[in-house]
This record gives sequence, structure tokens and C-alpha cells, in this order.
Amino acid sequence: MVPYLAVISVVFISQVKLTKRSNRDITLGLLSLLLFLFAALRGSGDGDYFNYLRYSTYITNFTQVLDSRFPMEIGFRFISYLNNVLGGNPQIVIAAMNLISIGCVYKFIKQYSPDKILSVLVFLPLYLQYDMHASRTAVAMGIGLFSYRYLKERRFLKYVAIIALAACFHKSAWILLPIYFIGNLKINRIAGVASVLGLLVISQVISTSRLALNLLRLLRLNTFERYLEAYMGSSRFGYAFKLNDPRFFLVIGIYLLATKMLDNSDEDHNLLIIYTWVNALIMVFFREHTALVTRLSAFFNIFSILTVPYMVSYYKTKHLGTARTIKMAFIYAYILYAGALAIQKVHYAFYF
Repeated sequence: MVPYLAVISVVFISQVKLTKRSNRDITLGLLSLLLFLFAALRGSGDGDYFNYLRYSTYITNFTQVLDSRFPMEIGFRFISYLNNVLGGNPQIVIAAMNLISIGCVYKFIKQYSPDKILSVLVFLPLYLQYDMHASRTAVAMGIGLFSYRYLKERRFLKYVAIIALAACFHKSAWILLPIYFIGNLKINRIAGVASVLGLLVISQVISTSRLALNLLRLLRLNTFERYLEAYMGSSRFGYAFKLNDPRFFLVIGIYLLATKMLDNSDEDHNLLIIYTWVNALIMVFFREHTALVTRLSAFFNIFSILTVPYMVSYYKTKHLGTARTIKMAFIYAYILYAGALAIQKVHYAFYF
């Protein structure tokens, strides 16, 4: 646990700007490098880590790269093939996925965030859950961040291309596709909360996960049907997601604050509100199965690395004292969140 807490402490201390001339881009780069090395050099983890190492050794010719029956997506297969051709250690496959994931997050934060170091802190819980465990999902989430630009520019083909690239590492990335059609909606707070509560009532009456499965069957989307069935039938994560889970309260809290602190007449602000709203809907819709909640909501939750800094930055222009208090509240909330995850993590060991 100590190595995890050490990394969390570094990110926490970095929130303090020592001088007005402190270069936050340099700090962002150093923190990103720290997170990459910490993830890439790990030699311990839950089941996914060891599965990645084992499965990566199976891809020894290009025909296998194109074999869709293999249980890992083509992005993983391609990296594994290159590594095996070059005679690399299987750990390089892990490191390569971490490099792509954290590199994408670094680029996105640097380009869009008004408070880069706060963005790193908000990213930390997702980093601990995915980069340190489910690296394929982490890569898909990182690549999916770049769909944001083409959603704003209303460039459908490029938007789909980014999602397709993300899906090369995890098919669940396609959950981002519907956002293109609703991203410009203006949903006020009352309507947003009512829709979440309404969906909650509906999910008490019918099985919404089963409804999604039947819809996939109707549309003959067999690949996604099998994907959904696998998670629904998971003995490890198939249990119900509790709506008193702190993660759900955090999402709802961010949504309520975003509708209060951001201006939905602004295109960027409104889009970030929509991401948070859909995040809450996803958590309610798939609440029968924890695996589906955590996996699918993560593709929207990761945009909180932009939403939270935007809220603090925008509110600061109007309410300086209150904004500082809110920023500290977010910092402590995410430190506690990351700390709680660190306690649950397996013992950290270097791969060598």
C-alpha cells in the first residue's frame, strides 16, 4: 500500500503552486512520467495483469493478429505481435498500453484543462482502477478523449474513427457513439435529475440490462450481445451495483454542481454537463451488474478531468473565495477516493 500512497502524496503536494512563475506544463509532464513508470514497471496486479502477460505470448504470427476469435482486441494483438517479433519481454506489452493511455490523457489535459494539476488528481482514481489493472480499457478511454474535439466540431466521420480506434483495445468504447447525437442538447437541472430518478423507477420494475440485451439481439449486433452477456454472467462482477456507493454520489454531486457552476449556453460547458448526466444515467441503467456500471461509465467519467477544473476555473471569475473552498473540497474528495482504492490494491512489486 505504501508505494500507492507515495504516488498519491506526490500528486497531492503538486496541487500547491510554489511561485506564480511555476511552470505547470513541466509539472504535468513530470507527474505523467511518474504515473507511467509506476504502472509500466509493476510486476503485480489482479487477474487482468497476468492474463495480459500470458495472452501476449500467444500472438506469434500476423494471421493471429487478424483472428477475431482471440479473446483480446486487435490493438492488443498487434502490440503483442510486434513485441514477440522483436523478442521483447511480455512486460513491454503492459508498458506500451500504459504509454498510450497516459500519453493520451497527458495530451488532452495539456490541450484543454484550465487547471492541469487538478486534472491529474481527478484522473488518479481512474488510473488506479484501469491503468494499474485493466490496461486495455485504460487505452480505450485515453483514445476516446480525442473524440471530444470532433464532437465539438460536428465532424461525424472523424468522431466515429476515434471511437473505432479506441474500440481496437476494448469494444465498450462504442458506448460513446450516441453522445454525438445528444451532445448539443440543453438539459436543465430539473429535467436532468428527473430523468435519472425516472430511470431509477423504471429499473425497479423491469430489467434494463435485459432490455439492452434484447435490443442488441434485435439489431443483430452479435459481438456486443456476447460482450454484454459475458459481463452479466460474471461470477466476480455480476452482482448489483449499490446506489449508495460513493462513486455514484460523486457523479451526482458533480452533475448538480456542474449545472450550477457552468453555463450551458457555452458549448464546452454544456457538453461537459451532458457527459456527467449520461454518466449518471449509465450507472442507473446498468446497476444490476457492477461490471457494466464501472466499465461503461468510465468512458464518460474520464471527462471529469476537464469538468472539475472547468467548474473551479469558471466559478473563480465570479466568486473567488467560494471557488477556493470548492477546489479544496474536490482535492480532499479525490484524495480520499484514491486513498480508499489504494488500500484495496494488491501489494506493489516491480516486474523485475
